[in-house]
Amino acid sequence: MVKSKWLSFVLVFAMLVSVFVPTGMTKAFASGTSYDSMVVPSISDNGTRELGTFMVDIDPFVRDSEAIFELPDTDYEIKEVKIGGVPFDLSGKKANYVGSENKEDSNFDPKYDTNNTVTSDVYTGTGNKDFQFEITKTSDNGFKLYLKDDNKNEELKFPIELTRVKVPSGASGDIKLTITGSGSGQLKDGSVVVATIGGGDLTVAAVDTKSFSDDGGNVKIRITESAAGKLKSKDTLKLVLPDGFKWDDNPNDYSKTTVFGTDNISKHVQVTPNGDTLEIKLDGKPITYDEKGNPIYVSTERSAVDITGITKTDGTQAKIIVVDDSTKAKEGDVIAKVRGNYDVTPSEITVGTYGQYDTTISATDSSVVAFSGQYNQEDSSNDINKVSDIQIKESVAGSLVNGRTILLTLPTNARWYKINDDLVGSSTAKGQQVDSDNGVRLTFEGLQGTDNRTAKFVVHRDSTGKNPAKLKIENNYVALEPGVTGDLKVTVGGTAGLSTDSITLAKVVNPVTVTADKTNVKIGVSNQAAGKIDISEYQAGAIYTNHGKNTLDLILPGGVKFTSKPTVKVTSGDLDIDNVNLVSDNSGNDNKILRIEFKRDSTEASTIEVSNIYYDVDRTVGEGDIQVKVGGSALVTVPQNHVYASDSDSDEDKTLDYADIYFSGEDYIVKVANATVVTPAPNATKQTAVFTINSTTYTVNGVQNTLDSAPYVKNGRTYLPTRYVAYALGASSDNVLWDGTKATFILGNRVVQVVPGTTTLIINGATVTMDAPAEIVNGRVMVPFRWIAQAFGAQVQWDATNQTVTMTLQAQ
Repeated sequence: MVKSKWLSFVLVFAMLVSVFVPTGMTKAFASGTSYDSMVVPSISDNGTRELGTFMVDIDPFVRDSEAIFELPDTDYEIKEVKIGGVPFDLSGKKANYVGSENKEDSNFDPKYDTNNTVTSDVYTGTGNKDFQFEITKTSDNGFKLYLKDDNKNEELKFPIELTRVKVPSGASGDIKLTITGSGSGQLKDGSVVVATIGGGDLTVAAVDTKSFSDDGGNVKIRITESAAGKLKSKDTLKLVLPDGFKWDDNPNDYSKTTVFGTDNISKHVQVTPNGDTLEIKLDGKPITYDEKGNPIYVSTERSAVDITGITKTDGTQAKIIVVDDSTKAKEGDVIAKVRGNYDVTPSEITVGTYGQYDTTISATDSSVVAFSGQYNQEDSSNDINKVSDIQIKESVAGSLVNGRTILLTLPTNARWYKINDDLVGSSTAKGQQVDSDNGVRLTFEGLQGTDNRTAKFVVHRDSTGKNPAKLKIENNYVALEPGVTGDLKVTVGGTAGLSTDSITLAKVVNPVTVTADKTNVKIGVSNQAAGKIDISEYQAGAIYTNHGKNTLDLILPGGVKFTSKPTVKVTSGDLDIDNVNLVSDNSGNDNKILRIEFKRDSTEASTIEVSNIYYDVDRTVGEGDIQVKVGGSALVTVPQNHVYASDSDSDEDKTLDYADIYFSGEDYIVKVANATVVTPAPNATKQTAVFTINSTTYTVNGVQNTLDSAPYVKNGRTYLPTRYVAYALGASSDNVLWDGTKATFILGNRVVQVVPGTTTLIINGATVTMDAPAEIVNGRVMVPFRWIAQAFGAQVQWDATNQTVTMTLQAQ
């Protein structure tokens, strides 16, 4: 045979003990993966034997898949196996094709052509196409099979024959081959009986069991003779179900098929259901007689018969196992006892798995950490904000129903960014299959609602086969609002009937922790020392510098600015600081932001120390802590509103669109206080001021003064000129300010602000609503006297007879 280039490449890596061969594929379209016994021989122990044959059926085959096939223990040795009729010798250190590539060689296998394909005559079925597989010896008792997807999305069906196996001495009962899948492909976990050891008359095996609920289930039962003539019409085989179950009472619902042996022996098999007992015997034309002269029908060659439910006109099979009493039926394996006149192996068989229809959803790892204020960055060294995979499991096959939906809703501080590693806003994501198993497909159908917090998934096709479906939604990423931490809980909804209301996908933390020392500062004083600030990464790369493009910002509150540039240094880790600058805020106020630039991300979690911090604190700042915002584009990578890209956009545009705005809110991660404003008590005396309605004179501690705007009464409220009230109570002219919109008055430890035309009065930053609006008369801000007295902390008296207002401010 002439080698193909592909096979030649494989042979170069012969030390990897891999052999690739192409073989066939059918065009039938069904669903799921199954392993079905075809031949289950009865054999003896202690020797090299030919075991049975089973069929691998994947419909449709859509992805590369691999699994390990193993016999029970290392005492078994697989010496030769056939895959799709192609033999491989496993007796050495690696798997070798049994044949030759030289057409002149007597060992040349004509099933191969010069393109290294296997023709359909070695394949069970018709209309087969080529496919490639790899077999690798993994141990004396096992091998790995790798199937290569050819993107045809058709049924793949081929037999596996264990042609030479060393069976250990003392082995007994069923020999079961275990299949262990990789978890992501279509070669799923499973097992299949490939032989039975025993000297009895018959072997009974359940070769195709299924899970079922109260609506009942089906099973394929195989009866195999140890030798010709063991099946006799005078004897009866009985299968007895446990409490709560019975056999379908209609004999016509049972299908009988000859697997091998005497032609049409199945026509002579009689099935009689009787409650929990199924009786099986032969009946037909006699070919011999017993010692009393009674006619007996026997098989003339070793035979096997399958018994299962009939196939209905709609393609489904009758459910021959019935749940008779659900209060007695126990969930789990349904084990039938084998009874009758025969010497039968084994004494009991598992005919199915019973349980209630239920589907669970869970997070595979709720301890995953995600960062507030961030989302996935394609060029980041970390997998930022990748949350837990989501697993969906049926308790019984059929729990997931075609057309049902699953809705996963994030809390208000989160938005979906990627699902199954695909951007949620792209057209390629919608309708994308996220997983499939046992005939069930799950697709992502896009985001729902106006806030894009709800992801919708749809179930396609009911689950089939004996095993409940297990589905995973993997490689999911979220964008998170800055500064909101805690468990990321997803609300579960939809029509699929999932048993859990919510699941936790991640633990949300801030990318940095910030601590600070604290000093006392005074209002109206410049160049005052504040405490140092330490900023520590949660992990390496948490400060996302984007190759030096992003910055970390320390942002001061109103009325406070940096006197000079602080000292910034890295005290641990390997962050590399490039530049440190003082910049203006968005309103143009100088020295409001300390901006730190970097050369690159850290590879070791780092700490930044900011020291030698000095503040100018103006007279508008109230008493209390000075809170510094810690943010910037290196911490808050997720913007505050999200715009999804269209397919027509260029790749560059898409990147920009997907990094647009998600949230409306704060643009910082955390606040920290490194100074406290304390105002010293002024050396003030008691102030008493008297104002008279419609008079331009007033007195302060008995001394007469002149107003340029007289008090007046309007709508039952007495208005006073606020500037002169402030003067009368001890404020200096420097502490009476007007910015064209708002008047500010500073008296001792009080900052009072008035917005004419509104009922808003602001006292030390706290808003108070008056019962009448402030107004401007003759260029002066007028406020009802009781509200302005309260604002400055003065006591007030009204003399209706003399039409005077007296305000008294005690010494502070």
